[in-house]
Amino acid sequence: MATLKDVAQKAGVNISTASRALNGNSNISEVTKENIRRIAKELNYIPNANARILAGKSSHMIGIIVPETDSDYFSKMINTLEASLQVHDYYLLISNTQYQPDKEQKILETFLNYNIDGVFLSCTVDTARLSRYQVLLNNNNIPLIALDARQPGAVCSQINVDDTAGMVASIQHLLQKGHKSIGYLGDYIIKATLREKFFKDALAICGLHPDDHPIFTHPDTRFERAGYEGMKYFLSLPEHPTAYLAGYDDIAIGAMRAISEAGLRIPEDIAIIGNDNGRAADFLTRRLTTLAPPVEKMAQIGVELMLDSIRNKDLSITHNIFLKPEFIIRETT
Repeated sequence: MATLKDVAQKAGVNISTASRALNGNSNISEVTKENIRRIAKELNYIPNANARILAGKSSHMIGIIVPETDSDYFSKMINTLEASLQVHDYYLLISNTQYQPDKEQKILETFLNYNIDGVFLSCTVDTARLSRYQVLLNNNNIPLIALDARQPGAVCSQINVDDTAGMVASIQHLLQKGHKSIGYLGDYIIKATLREKFFKDALAICGLHPDDHPIFTHPDTRFERAGYEGMKYFLSLPEHPTAYLAGYDDIAIGAMRAISEAGLRIPEDIAIIGNDNGRAADFLTRRLTTLAPPVEKMAQIGVELMLDSIRNKDLSITHNIFLKPEFIIRETT
């Protein structure tokens, strides 16, 4: 493997000049820089990242902490962040907590060892923890941006989805369709991310009493299985709602299977609305009405704010941005 010394020798310059040229130093002429870059490419020279870190230089790596990588929601977020950062020659270091908050601090400390240039945190974290992480990163002059953390008391930049507004639109749509009782299907994880709370808030905004609109939270499983078992529970009741909001699309898909097995029709007998607008939503036998949180837009704005903070080296400027989800009406309502 070619070394920096090999590049310098072939270019007829000393090692420090070659290094400064490859790092874009403005004191070196463009002709010299272009010649050294060309030679480095010919020799397949790869800069030593560890050496850059030891020298205190930018790693061009941004960390992101997510609670999982299984869901469409977080895969969309990660893919958009990665693509947007690579345009600017930054790269994403990904770590997930599996919804175990005690892992966050350790991951942050590991990121610091990699001389990370910035951190995205995408979890529902409490204000105290988020503020503690911000102090840790600020002490190292590293910007922190929270994506959908939903903590108005924290003093770092946040970009959030207005889930309540989306659920208000969903409930109003169902009321207009003539539904009197609206149920909610969730799981133990989605409850922790506050969507169940947003459902209750949305009912109140629509002038409905939460006690009249039952909630099922699956205690120990997730995704389609949680929706399937939750809907079977509702259908076993003497009376059950005729419409449902699901915490996310996978839950709605599982619920649709249970409705079909019971010999009921969607949406004639039961209406259902998902959340997240996953890939499958538009390709089901009955195309799923759902909420589409602007995850890609949130990630793109996050990258813009992150790069501004890195360039300006000013961590005192913070933003609190709320984005509204799109309500997509298809065939299940």
